[in-house]
Amino acid sequence: MNLPHTPPRLTAVRWPWSVALAALTLGATLVQAQSTPALRKYVGSPNYPALLKEPTVQSKLQAAVGKQLPALMRNLNVSGEVEWISGTLSIHGNAPHQGGEEEGVICVSEYDGTTQAAILSKGRITVFAKDNHYDNLMLCIKDWITQANSGHRDRVTQPKNVQFGRPN
Repeated sequence: MNLPHTPPRLTAVRWPWSVALAALTLGATLVQAQSTPALRKYVGSPNYPALLKEPTVQSKLQAAVGKQLPALMRNLNVSGEVEWISGTLSIHGNAPHQGGEEEGVICVSEYDGTTQAAILSKGRITVFAKDNHYDNLMLCIKDWITQANSGHRDRVTQPKNVQFGRPN
């Protein structure tokens, strides 16, 4: 029985291409592994102070909030885990025993550390952002403002326009 035979010259041509393809595949895998933003490790962690101590975050938070930073931190004293909302890390909470009255939020872009924050105090929400246009606020800030303005009712009481579907 005669088996097909690949001439040696053709095999010698294929080998470098196989090595090159393997190198490209390995390179793409490494780039993908490295492209996970460093700040994402804080998602799901209750240790938000560690996130806020990251050099990029710390400097951008201080620049955005300035003298109001102690008030913001007081209003985050009772908080949950760091959440991930549309490319941002979110920390929100309230001052002890003052939910709905004294609250705060910090939103950090996972890619470049851009930081925005807001404080609810005495019925007024103050937003801290480099850009003073509501349209350009992070979704994380806008969602928090919506919840704060509703008194968080939409989290516990079903809005009138919400219904549940039934499978056919």
